[in-house]
Amino acid sequence: MFISGTLNTIAAAWAQRTTAVGKETTDNLSTTIWGSLEGDDGKSVRAFNHPFFQACVMFIGEALCLVAFCVKREMSKRNEERPSAALLSKSKGEEGIFTNSIYFSLPAMLDMCGTGVMNAGLCLTYASVFQMLRSAVVVFTAIFSVFLLKRRLKLFHWVAIFFVCLGVFVVGYVSIEYSGSGDDAKPTSSVMLGNFLVIIAQAMVAFQMVVEEKIIGRYGAPALKAVGFEGIFGFVILGILLVPLYYIHISGGAHDYPIEDAVDALIQVGNSSELKVSLACYVCSIAFFNFFGISVTKAMSASHRMVLDSLRTVAVLTCSVALGWEQFHAEQLAGFFFLLLGTGMYNEIVTFPALFDYTQEEGEERESFVMAHRVDSMTSKDGDDTNSKKLMNEPLLANV
Repeated sequence: MFISGTLNTIAAAWAQRTTAVGKETTDNLSTTIWGSLEGDDGKSVRAFNHPFFQACVMFIGEALCLVAFCVKREMSKRNEERPSAALLSKSKGEEGIFTNSIYFSLPAMLDMCGTGVMNAGLCLTYASVFQMLRSAVVVFTAIFSVFLLKRRLKLFHWVAIFFVCLGVFVVGYVSIEYSGSGDDAKPTSSVMLGNFLVIIAQAMVAFQMVVEEKIIGRYGAPALKAVGFEGIFGFVILGILLVPLYYIHISGGAHDYPIEDAVDALIQVGNSSELKVSLACYVCSIAFFNFFGISVTKAMSASHRMVLDSLRTVAVLTCSVALGWEQFHAEQLAGFFFLLLGTGMYNEIVTFPALFDYTQEEGEERESFVMAHRVDSMTSKDGDDTNSKKLMNEPLLANV
């Protein structure tokens, strides 16, 4: 899970940094607004700045989870054993593969928006900053859990949210402050916009978590099946939307640029072996991350999962610096510390009994929704009573 999660962010950044010949344009103008903001105008060989096409590719990786579900389901039948509750949820009789699948079209659309906007942010900012800023999902999930799920937060939750906000501010400020220096220089305005898009995308991810929790709580679904159908719905819906996204233009100064150009993306992929490899790694890492995430959720404690996620951020930063994609700035460590502290406090992994009250009133459900990856939240409803009880009382790991 750690390796596939790290590879996921690195592969996404690798694809966006890869340059290739695309379709011919007037005066070699960039084919998307994101490429224009990155300074690709006037270049015949351009970077792969196609965030929504890349999100469409990601859904292929998610859809592969449905293949894994079907294989496990068939193996269970052939062994003439009762299908594991972790693979098949029961309602009235044996649940079919397509039972209640339509309900995952809504979270798929939210996933589509969140991933597309995040990828757009990654086009403009740095990979390690992108990874750290994703911790902002804590803030939005806390807000949604209060207003939509009617949950009550204690004082330590709000203090934790403050530390997360402080960490996001420090990381964002450092990335903007040093954006124009070194070989990895990016336009300051682009980095600022990229950071903003990544943070806004976390609101979409948080709302997706709320919707998924409602759907899983009401209808139930095996984790692999749910993720697989989200991948199928997301791929189909976004694949159709790529057409109007080409005709929606945004002003980029002297020219207007489309939000996405799938034709140029396909031409670039066809002209670059490096792009083919990076996108293949992106698909595989998504599939394996979701698959391994289910096993890790059941086998490890919340502390272990949080350590894995923290190591993933460190690994992304280390790889980015080693590959020359960005420079290391010590101030980022301060921001990372605040993010880590806030996440740990919120999930009660880091506690201060002398300062805060951690007791629960009778009948009160512990707030552990924040930082739950879609796979983890679904796994807690997989019908395995032992694991369900364990997971309902433990905070879960954030995604990718």
